[in-house]
Amino acid sequence: MRKLDFNRHFNVAGNPEHTNILLLSDLELFIDPYNIANNLKDSIAKQVYIRSKAFLEVLNRTYIVPNDATNGLAFLSHLQEANEYGFGYSKTNKGKGIGPTKAEIIFGSLSSNLFARAGVSITNEAHNVLLLVKGIGPDNMSDTLANVCRDIFAEFTYRQCLKYGIPTSKFEIEYFDAKSNCWMSKEVELPSYKGKRIILVPKFMIGGKRAYTSAYNWFISSNYLSKEILSGTLKVANPKGFINKLKDGTRKAIIKNINKHFRKPKGELVDFVKRYNGSLLEFQTHVKNNFPNLSDDQLSLMLG
Repeated sequence: MRKLDFNRHFNVAGNPEHTNILLLSDLELFIDPYNIANNLKDSIAKQVYIRSKAFLEVLNRTYIVPNDATNGLAFLSHLQEANEYGFGYSKTNKGKGIGPTKAEIIFGSLSSNLFARAGVSITNEAHNVLLLVKGIGPDNMSDTLANVCRDIFAEFTYRQCLKYGIPTSKFEIEYFDAKSNCWMSKEVELPSYKGKRIILVPKFMIGGKRAYTSAYNWFISSNYLSKEILSGTLKVANPKGFINKLKDGTRKAIIKNINKHFRKPKGELVDFVKRYNGSLLEFQTHVKNNFPNLSDDQLSLMLG
């Protein structure tokens, strides 16, 4: 039996901008900050990027750098599991909150990160936090973006409802206001199912559980470490294990072996960032060129 999804229930035809979701359970999908950072020509992506950056700037500058756990946890306690989006690991919409447990994880993770603790600006960007901060995975980051930018996504949802003739009702939502640097509430019009509000997200912003740690390690091995080993600037104990000499005399780096030997866990990727200036921006472009967006066919399979 086919599962009940948003588009089917509300008779949405064609190829809408929003991600179709299930109404009775979650899809294992996430709002991916790399998809946002790589699409800043889109007005919604730009709004979300600017808002999330403002939120992280306040969090890092005001609470992480001075290690103000008491007020920092209170600030993060406004984050709740974003049930109305229909994304995440849980099989049913149970409405668990991020905090206080996950608020403690987020605060502790950023406090343990060398760059965040020092106030380095790259940790004010959500995609860099997802890549570099141990303990913050796609679920926590997706929930954070969903909470911080709830009003932006609510406005997008309302426009989709107007376009497709979907009925809406008044709901009060909470979001982070970048002008006041405070959490605010407002009344919005949203669709609902069995009394529960629904918020939609543009399809291009959504991704699965991408292995960014592994991808960045491979990127560094391919574009930096391999060149250093071939040129001799990086001395290794057993060069033959990392360089393959072809019959014509050409020397080729064995990326697989280099990556296996030099790869780092997520919490230590900052070492590569410090060593290879510019690698984060280059990796962001690499993600754009090599990590395709979720296709309609893939989404259809997930919807069942």
